[in-house]
Amino acid sequence: MTKSISTTSAAEEQSHEVVYKSWDLLIYEIWVLGIVSTWAWGCSTTKYLLPQFRSNVGKNHLDIGSGTGYYLRKGGISPSTKLTLLDLERPALDVGLKRSGRPDARGILADILKPLPVQDKFDSISMYYLLHCIPATVQQKCNIFSHIKDNMTADGVIHGANVLGKGVRKDNRFAAYVRRCVLKAGIFHNLEDNAYDFEHALRQNFEDVQTWVVGSVFMFRAAKPKL
Repeated sequence: MTKSISTTSAAEEQSHEVVYKSWDLLIYEIWVLGIVSTWAWGCSTTKYLLPQFRSNVGKNHLDIGSGTGYYLRKGGISPSTKLTLLDLERPALDVGLKRSGRPDARGILADILKPLPVQDKFDSISMYYLLHCIPATVQQKCNIFSHIKDNMTADGVIHGANVLGKGVRKDNRFAAYVRRCVLKAGIFHNLEDNAYDFEHALRQNFEDVQTWVVGSVFMFRAAKPKL
């Protein structure tokens, strides 16, 4: 495994709240990607999210917020694909790198709300179940697309999914319970997240945009960045 690229000082790293520790990341797949995604958010990981991931991975791929590395292991990524992982927190990044099944994967420690600290040009970028966890306004989240495109090739594709907080179907009892818990715990920060703002931001920055709302989940695929 290659050494992660550190872009923050030790003091800054300590100041970041580590939401998911190693054990949490290991049970994430069963609870979040299995039970919660299907029965609370109405969007099966295996039926909707994983197929989208599989069909949009290029030869030089960046995965942002890899978590347990589930998509990297299950997504059918070719051994020849150059793989880079990015996360704000070192424990999460280390788990993602370890469980990606790719000892040659590179890690970048960085804040996705800011321009990336590398000059690489990726032909595919993924961010699944990431945006709803970022403690930022909808506009700040939308601004990610305006700078992430600078690290994409002319025909590059960005794809992902996140749980919305507004403009979606009424939560069932299980979903309402889960939503209350994750908001109270500070895991979700998505009260104002809505499909319109995200799609608008994508169309401002990409030529080819496709979006879907499945249950309470906003899925997107955007290609050909407007550079």
